[in-house]
Amino acid sequence: MSVILVSGKEHNVYCGGDAGPMLSLLPERFSLILKKWSLMTPDNPALIFGNTVISYNELWARTCDAADRMRQAGVRAGDRVAIIAENGPQSIAHIFAASELCAWAVPINARSTQRELLAITEFADCRLTIFCLANSEVSEDHANCLAASVEDGVFGRLAFSVLNTEALPEVVYGDKSQDTAVLIFTSGTTGAPKGVMVSHQHLMYMGANMAELRNFTAKDCLYNSSPVSHVIGLGTVLLTAFWAGASVEIAPVFSAEHVVHSIASGRITCITGVPTLFGRLIDYAEGAGVSLDAGRMRILGTAGAPLTLALKNRIEKAFGLGLHNSYALSECNPVARSGSPVLDNEVGKLQPGVEVLLLNAEGNDVGLNAPGEIWVRGPSRMLGYYKNEAATSNITNEAGFIATGDLAEIDDLGQMRIVGRLKDVIIRSGFNVYPAEVENVIEKIPGVALVAVLGRNSEDNEEVIAFVQPAIGSVLDSEDIRIYCRENLAPYKRPSQIIISEDLPLSETGKVQKNMLSMEGLS
Repeated sequence: MSVILVSGKEHNVYCGGDAGPMLSLLPERFSLILKKWSLMTPDNPALIFGNTVISYNELWARTCDAADRMRQAGVRAGDRVAIIAENGPQSIAHIFAASELCAWAVPINARSTQRELLAITEFADCRLTIFCLANSEVSEDHANCLAASVEDGVFGRLAFSVLNTEALPEVVYGDKSQDTAVLIFTSGTTGAPKGVMVSHQHLMYMGANMAELRNFTAKDCLYNSSPVSHVIGLGTVLLTAFWAGASVEIAPVFSAEHVVHSIASGRITCITGVPTLFGRLIDYAEGAGVSLDAGRMRILGTAGAPLTLALKNRIEKAFGLGLHNSYALSECNPVARSGSPVLDNEVGKLQPGVEVLLLNAEGNDVGLNAPGEIWVRGPSRMLGYYKNEAATSNITNEAGFIATGDLAEIDDLGQMRIVGRLKDVIIRSGFNVYPAEVENVIEKIPGVALVAVLGRNSEDNEEVIAFVQPAIGSVLDSEDIRIYCRENLAPYKRPSQIIISEDLPLSETGKVQKNMLSMEGLS
């Protein structure tokens, strides 16, 4: 721990150590990682997609082909290139091709609506939009609606928009820590799109750090169904594998049946995903009467959403493996990660180069084992929100720390635990209620698959409302849940109302979309 002066006030800074040695190993752009392995281990598998195995040599050659086509189409350094796709070799080759041109990749999940797609491409002033058609009907639908021209391309059919000749390139500095590699649009945004500028250093550090921390090698095969339009799919999984020279089995969308088949094949050694992915996987296995015997699996990792102890225990029992955890956000990834299976629901220790302040509502340090908002800076911090300096300034202090809105504790061993979201705090009768705590309690009830807790204004107070989804084949009774809460929660934390829902809305990364839960008509 060190001390820093911010706005004339001294603050304790929690530090993850020196990142210098790791940062010195990072090349100037992330596509050069592929080039390295195409020269060193050309025949090693880079991607597994269905029955197709693509070597590092082939993936690099196809990436270079894609870069040539994009250059001929008019893409320049500093241009934004939208890539509309579901996971597959096409999307990956074109994301890496953008890197080769020093252009910005703007990956967009093809399952976005046309309104969402157009809002992003227009906001980002994309020079070109590429539709990856080889394994995506929805991408083809978008291409048809927008009258894109179809042609044979890298890894199959592609469609290209008309070149946006009005788009101006951004400045390219030739510095991996300053040049934007990808523009990631955050999930759950409302109004104008909010694009996170992720530098080449940021993206590569995600993978390099994880590969070193969890000892990945060329013998590993990581499973990935998380969209590569999200930092988990692109940085935490894909770049981790490629940094280690390992392979990735990539799936267009999550399918529990496909995951079970891949585990049984003995190919994969690691699965990383949000907690709900594992819950759905276990529900499927139990319903189908199949085993999740780990086989060659050696790493189970979760990230992207809170982990409850009940689900953690269920995952570890089903796989016979301990579970790793981590904490990050699109604006700074990683923050904390575990190098070995976690004992409870901690997210691990701060990683090299990461510095954190834990502050209360008054902006003062909270100390060890006390909840405070996470303010973070480090080598994996975003460059800012694209074309939104006001939003960037709103969450950044003079020392370069960004406010996450997440509440956490750090214990005397350096382990971080996430307590909840600052904006989600429910003030009930003058007491703070953290939805994550209530969710953790309810998820321990047998037969519960998912829980989402929200606050509802009620005259001069706030009420706690719980939406609960039963596991497949289970029947839940709200009164039974109420009794359990009475036995395990203080009175002010107990839900005023419990709504049983068969299908809570999930984002593309498996998070419950609380903003889509309606409390209209509730008594």
